[in-house]
Amino acid sequence: MRNTGDQEEVCILEAIRTANMHRDELIESLVDNSVLIIAAATARRTLTVREISTLTMIPLATCYKIVDKMSTLGLLAETGKVRTSTRGKASIYTSSMRDFSVDLSKGSIDMNITWKNGQIMNINREVCMSVPQGEVPIGSDATLGMMSK
Repeated sequence: MRNTGDQEEVCILEAIRTANMHRDELIESLVDNSVLIIAAATARRTLTVREISTLTMIPLATCYKIVDKMSTLGLLAETGKVRTSTRGKASIYTSSMRDFSVDLSKGSIDMNITWKNGQIMNINREVCMSVPQGEVPIGSDATLGMMSK
């Protein structure tokens, strides 16, 4: 049975709470091409894993694994169950994100996620240590004018 709009909002809110507990893992997950494809496929509608697999051409077993991971991280919300012609009932999922952006311009990863309920999450991860201009860290392969092959 498909949930009403209010029930779907509750499921999305619970997914967002879950995502807040897994903030560090979101950065790694959201740069995964398959995760992005599934998030886009479920952005405006609810789908079963089989429907997601068919729509995205991701193999069914792989799709189950990715959907489970996304659901565990709060990127997908399980919004109900539907009857299927082959296996009885199947869970339906929708993306809990409305949109997100990534900014890499300052030597860090700045990710802004807007959830479907309007909340905004900002995640920042420093990836480069500060090095004074013109200095190369000891042990670095990044010597001026030379690139390692």
